[in-house]
Amino acid sequence: MENFLCGGVSAACAICVVNPFDVVKSRLQVQGEMGAGNKAYSGVFSALADIGKREGIRGLYKGLVPAIWFQMVGNSCRFGIYHLGKEMMGVNKGENKSGKNFQIGLMSGASAGLLACPFFVLKTQMQIQSGVENSVGHQHKHSGMWDAVKTIARNEGIKGFFRGVDAFVPRCIALVAFQMTSYDFAKTRLISKQMLQDGPICHMISSAFAAGCACLAMQPFDLVGSRMMNQPFSQDGKPKLYRNPIDCVVKTVKSEGPLALYKGVSANYLRMGPQYILTFMFFEQFLILVKRAKGD
Repeated sequence: MENFLCGGVSAACAICVVNPFDVVKSRLQVQGEMGAGNKAYSGVFSALADIGKREGIRGLYKGLVPAIWFQMVGNSCRFGIYHLGKEMMGVNKGENKSGKNFQIGLMSGASAGLLACPFFVLKTQMQIQSGVENSVGHQHKHSGMWDAVKTIARNEGIKGFFRGVDAFVPRCIALVAFQMTSYDFAKTRLISKQMLQDGPICHMISSAFAAGCACLAMQPFDLVGSRMMNQPFSQDGKPKLYRNPIDCVVKTVKSEGPLALYKGVSANYLRMGPQYILTFMFFEQFLILVKRAKGD
């Protein structure tokens, strides 16, 4: 149980620090969508400066509430199921069983994707929504998370909260499988080779390595999921831009080139790097505190 609790709380704390990069990532992913000519941002840091100037600190922290819920639900699930799976498959602490860890990561990623998808939909739509003249992507008009929930429920029903789930679940599977496996691999190697002791520095380096592996693996799925979640729908409930993930990939590559699938990858790593360093460090420290409180 402590893995579920510590995983969710750790990730929620971390996203409060790096949410501005998440906003930039979401907007860069829909910039120039389907060959649209408007290019509001030339890069990660110009986007941060522009959003801060035009929309203030509130613009950089758009979508924070659903982002916190997304991190709480998704990370509680993936940390909890991942560590529970390791116990059930006989992977002891300190062992490097990359094959088994990868399989467990696939299961925990799929579970996290299904449970957390509604919060990612809300987060994505609210982060892209800007209300300024150089806006990118389709602009929703949510006044807050609760208004977004009511609007989606009224217009699309329960399925509206699972827009793009067929791209989002593979995104979560790739993310968790590569992130958790690469973190355990790096941490175990650093300790077993006596390069570092099991402590904050080891956790930080392992987290940075895991973030890079996860970012490269999940980025195309992340972009497709974001575009499908944010796209406009007609009154009869049909999507106006993409029918499914394959259609989104084909149209994106055709109109913007293959590298478009990696739009926002720099912002994603600048978010994921610090976020995972903070998440894993918080997780390890919270776990120690919980175990001390229990007398273990």
